[in-house]
Amino acid sequence: MLFACGPATQSDPAFWVPYRGDGSGGAAADAASSTGTGGTGGAGGKGGAAPASSTLEYRFTTVSLDGEYAPKNIGAVWITDAQDTFVKTLEVWAAKRVEHLVRWGAASGTNVVDAVTGATRKSHAEHVTTWNGTDTAGLVVPNGPYRVHVEFTEWNSSDSGEDPGPWTAVDFMKGPDAQEMTLPDEPAFIGRHLSWTP
Repeated sequence: MLFACGPATQSDPAFWVPYRGDGSGGAAADAASSTGTGGTGGAGGKGGAAPASSTLEYRFTTVSLDGEYAPKNIGAVWITDAQDTFVKTLEVWAAKRVEHLVRWGAASGTNVVDAVTGATRKSHAEHVTTWNGTDTAGLVVPNGPYRVHVEFTEWNSSDSGEDPGPWTAVDFMKGPDAQEMTLPDEPAFIGRHLSWTP
């Protein structure tokens, strides 16, 4: 999918639209509106519907880097395998301008099948994203190493001479054993916690 648009400005209301009128922008951190299922599906890691109890939960809070449009921000969360082959988008908060999510766009082709989507966030906040171990077809992916990625930006990251927005990735093992990690803070991401429940 190709997106074409002119430069964003503060006067471009569609670029910086708040999420569903909740005042903070973006997907809310409550389970009803921001927890994606990552698909429906399966039987134990060999394709098919996912067992209801298999869940990855990833919590994090984005931190402003004082970009051009800060604290407003757009972002995405997605899963890849250990070789960085795209598996599924879990969350996207961007009313427009997804082309400025450079890493996510390159990895996913902007695929949002079964993802939780929302408008541009007005401020930085906690995200709670879940995945039930399925791909974009709703089939359970094999057990093994996977990676959850997060990218956001407060500026026109895809413009010539601009750096991509901040990005982080965490490796985890999808398998029969539970896994829990509290991760160190980074300049743009704090309060990171990942858990896998088989």
